[in-house]
Amino acid sequence: MPREVVFYKAVDQSVLTEGFSIPLLYQEQLIAGLGLTLNRGQKQPIHIWVDGKQYPAVMTNIQFDEQKYPHHKDLLQIRYGRKSPMAAKFREIFSYTNSLITAQKLSTGNGRITHLAEERKEFLAIYSTTIPGELLLECIPNTEFREETAGLVLLGEKAAEGLLDGTDDTASIHLQTRICKVRHLAKTICQDLKIAYGYRCQLCGQYIGEPYGSNLIHAHHIDYFVKSMNNNASNIMILCPNHHGIIHDRNPIFDFSTRTFHYPNGYIEGLKLNIHLK
Repeated sequence: MPREVVFYKAVDQSVLTEGFSIPLLYQEQLIAGLGLTLNRGQKQPIHIWVDGKQYPAVMTNIQFDEQKYPHHKDLLQIRYGRKSPMAAKFREIFSYTNSLITAQKLSTGNGRITHLAEERKEFLAIYSTTIPGELLLECIPNTEFREETAGLVLLGEKAAEGLLDGTDDTASIHLQTRICKVRHLAKTICQDLKIAYGYRCQLCGQYIGEPYGSNLIHAHHIDYFVKSMNNNASNIMILCPNHHGIIHDRNPIFDFSTRTFHYPNGYIEGLKLNIHLK
């Protein structure tokens, strides 16, 4: 079944019980891959493959008050229900997250975990397929995520980032195989941000490869990935190779409140481009 990763999602209570929302950035690609057309308030049955087995689900375009919110984007969700076989399958595979939610419920009465360290998370990878109305979901439980990211830690930050954003394929075949799943998912997020910035550096604003017909640009993890295991877009910055190299050489501190780098020699440098860092 040919497939293309669309996005990945951290597992939460919603995934384990009823379904999950599709981020706005990926809605068009996902709907096109499914071969669906959904107006607000409409639903369409779909099929989802998990571990070689097919499960029924519903793609829903949420109905909301268009007069009250005339410019609101469509809200798409994949739903399967609390008592569905797929929800039961997810609770089995993601037993680690399910146990954390159960413990939270017992202690606070609320099972929603809002602040979970990246290294403790579990993930779903959502793939489109060439078959209309079908998706493939790949599960990455916590033990597997930690094992695969351990291979990146051994490489060091610069080499790990090169593998994560696809700019460096010089690591050993063994390591590339071990981390292929995490790497594939990471590349999707990095590539989305590169496209969003038009392959321009957020620090200097330049599209250095344009005269040469090249899209060479790097994805930099603000809080180094090998320490934080944080591959969310909020921890990624798009940089030209020169600025990326300088930052790894001098290790400046990034101030999110002012969106500036503070270098050891006292130099302060702000972003020229920013559409995603809050």
